Amino acid sequence: MAKHFLYLTNDRLISLVWNRGAITSRESFLAADASSRSAQSHMEKYLGLPTYLITDLVEEDFRLDTIPHLRGSDANAIISRKLGQIYRSSNLRHAVIQGREEEGRRDDKVLYHAVTNTDLIKPWLDLLEKAEVPLVGVYSSPVLSTRLLKALDLQFPHTLLVTVIPDFGLRQTYFRDQQVKFSRITPMVYDEGQSVGGLIAAEIGRTWQYLDSLRYFAGGEALEICILAHARDQPMITDAIRKYPALKYRFLDVEQVSTKIGLKKPPSSSHAEQILVHTYAQTGLPNHFAEPQMRRFAIFRKARIGLFAFTAAVLTVGVAGTAFNFFEASQISNRIDARESVVRNSQSEYQTIFNTMRQQKLASDVARDTSAFYKSQIRPQPAAPGALLSDVSTVMAEFPRVKLLGLTWSVGADERAIPYYTTMPANGALEVTSDLKSASPVVAGGPVNSPGANPNANNAQTANDANAAWPGAKVEFAIIDAAITPFDGDFRATLAEVERFKTRMNAVPGLKTTIESMPLDIRSTASIIATGKRTGVGLAEARFVLKVVRLGQTS
Repeated sequence: MAKHFLYLTNDRLISLVWNRGAITSRESFLAADASSRSAQSHMEKYLGLPTYLITDLVEEDFRLDTIPHLRGSDANAIISRKLGQIYRSSNLRHAVIQGREEEGRRDDKVLYHAVTNTDLIKPWLDLLEKAEVPLVGVYSSPVLSTRLLKALDLQFPHTLLVTVIPDFGLRQTYFRDQQVKFSRITPMVYDEGQSVGGLIAAEIGRTWQYLDSLRYFAGGEALEICILAHARDQPMITDAIRKYPALKYRFLDVEQVSTKIGLKKPPSSSHAEQILVHTYAQTGLPNHFAEPQMRRFAIFRKARIGLFAFTAAVLTVGVAGTAFNFFEASQISNRIDARESVVRNSQSEYQTIFNTMRQQKLASDVARDTSAFYKSQIRPQPAAPGALLSDVSTVMAEFPRVKLLGLTWSVGADERAIPYYTTMPANGALEVTSDLKSASPVVAGGPVNSPGANPNANNAQTANDANAAWPGAKVEFAIIDAAITPFDGDFRATLAEVERFKTRMNAVPGLKTTIESMPLDIRSTASIIATGKRTGVGLAEARFVLKVVRLGQTS
């Protein structure tokens, strides 16, 4: 970003425009031309650029002092009071804290400096105020020249920087450990009997004597004198200087310095204002002398730029959001179009199939036969146990000693299947039981023929899983859990009674009855066991289980 610098000396105001590492414009005005029309027109030409006023005047005073080590508002109050006491007649004053003392209370070391005669600078400040120039600040060139030493990497305990002020004189600034301690300007009054080099050498000698009188130097320390000069002016200065052990001269060639600090077009003379301005323009500058009232147009400009930047950011975000919304809307529209295309294709295919089916004709005989077959063979019919239970009840009425303990009814497709059932607990224990000679199979209700057992539970469960009933099944099952009661211990009569009951059930049309469990297993593979205990007549029950199958009654 371009910057506008006003370099003010006692004789001239030099206007310099800096942009991207180069001085793009240089104009000079007499110091007394602040009220001229040309100066006002020039200021109006650069109203859009931030302006920096650099002072390099004889009427600038420097003083060193110490204050107690404080912070914040307390330190500012002491510094402000000291400045008012030292420079009562000037409002262009400033202080720089330069660290702390090494011994004692370790007070803060402060450099006070001010423009003691404001008559020269005030007309230019009035011109800038009238033209509404965005003045960023008013600065002391000797204080800012520390930046040149850092840019050139000149780190010495004692340094005297010598620069040439345009058409006026010589600026000498003393630095101790790269901190400003003293500065003075000497007007160059030419004498026919002395060369320019001789005048410069003489002034440097006087400054060294003054500094030595202030006991700045310890034994063996030397003063590094850095003279910024053009190559063509260096021989005349070299010829005039005197060699002293305590003085070491270093010439800072203008062209070499310009290359090192990045100034694209080096000055053509020994004048230092362009090199100094380029050094100051590299980074931000802390204001020295300008009061807030003087800087208000710069503050307004900064606020205006901030508002423009904020507006641009909001506008950018808005444009980006709008573009994103348009993109999303386009994507949604594309998806809607794709789905509408699919719907249209589906509707077209449906209409084609519908029209084709309407054109087809079905023979009435085929439809009638198909409907009859479906009703008789395919359509499921709900099964009901009423008929089977009625037949079972009729038979049981003929056998008063047969007591019904439980009945399980189900439907299926295979008459060989054995539905899963459970038996009621036995009432009392028999004195004679039977068991298989081999290991008894363990079933859901217990071993075969043991009281309360379900002898076919495992097989029944497997068959039931393989032949599960479904709507329209053709077989009804009834598992009858019954007992002969009262039972007096006569197993022969009891077994005969069970056989007669089974035979009577088989005599009913459509019923097929088989014995699943008897009170006593008398097969050759079973063993009969007598407990030797009488439980009492009428207390025990002779339990048996029948399976009744009814075919072709569920549809």
